[in-house]
Amino acid sequence: MLKQNFFPICGGTHGNRTGANTDSRIRPRKQWDDDGVASTVGTIMAMMVFLAFLSMFTSQYVPVWMEENEASHMALAYGQFASLKQAVDMQILAGTIQGTSPVQMFSPVRLGADGIPMFASPTPGYLSVQRAASYDNVSFSFNTSASVMDIPSNTGGTIKLRAPNRYYIEQELAYENDALIIKQPDGQYMKATSQFVVTPTGGGLYHISYGQVDLRGDDTDYIGYGTRGVSTAMKSTTTTTYTNITNTSGAMYPFLCISHTTLYERAWNASFNQTLSGAGLAWGPDFSNSNTDYVLTSTLRSNPSSLDKLWEVKVLIRPDIVSSFSLTIAYIEISTSELGAE
Repeated sequence: MLKQNFFPICGGTHGNRTGANTDSRIRPRKQWDDDGVASTVGTIMAMMVFLAFLSMFTSQYVPVWMEENEASHMALAYGQFASLKQAVDMQILAGTIQGTSPVQMFSPVRLGADGIPMFASPTPGYLSVQRAASYDNVSFSFNTSASVMDIPSNTGGTIKLRAPNRYYIEQELAYENDALIIKQPDGQYMKATSQFVVTPTGGGLYHISYGQVDLRGDDTDYIGYGTRGVSTAMKSTTTTTYTNITNTSGAMYPFLCISHTTLYERAWNASFNQTLSGAGLAWGPDFSNSNTDYVLTSTLRSNPSSLDKLWEVKVLIRPDIVSSFSLTIAYIEISTSELGAE
């Protein structure tokens, strides 16, 4: 009987009788480390929370914050322009009383609004002092018993600050002929009126006074941020009173006419109308009605060098209700240059 040898299978395949000591046990599958998974998920969740907070901050808080910054800048700029008007008024008063005004007054003007570091850039401002390039001109024409008066457009000038706000409403502040005007897309408003005063003198007659401010100096423009300054110094002032204003038959100027060329027609038209009607004068579309005391007209003029519309606003007043007319003209020297700058 044949003998059969049995060899233990320690590894390898069946029939391997080499006797090699090979481990044939089934190895367990690799498993993930729970600690590593928890760290990765935690990091991703923290980044998602941070990005959600950053998105909410940039889309919600940054616009509100910037709107407050721009609104605060406009309030500050309005106060500074009001101080500029006050400085000129004080100089005119001193010149009227003393004849000269030796004091030079300085008015700061903030150009732009602050931004938010890393999130929103500052909003720039555009400050311009215009004399030769200004379209603000005022002229007068009327008759007296002695002569025909025709005072041409020889005074004017505008100081304006334009703020192209991105979050708050875009606005423009202008100081023109001693009036403070604010312009925005929905309209124009005269925040401080000019020296146009109508005073009843009795018997249905009125004394009318008008003050002109002529800005002298070079045209300058500044764009950017920070604070610039406007220095004002009055050179001279004159006041002339005219009486016996008449409506001579066939005269070239049968009315007391105040002609104002400006870019801010709505503000000036509303201001003239409010002053005259507030004094008790009656408005009319023309003088065909004997009860009409004044007429306001606005005529659009060509303005090839600017996209803004140029208007000529005229105030026509019946001469037989004017007891006297006083005209004050003040010449103001404007300077915006910094001493020592090159």
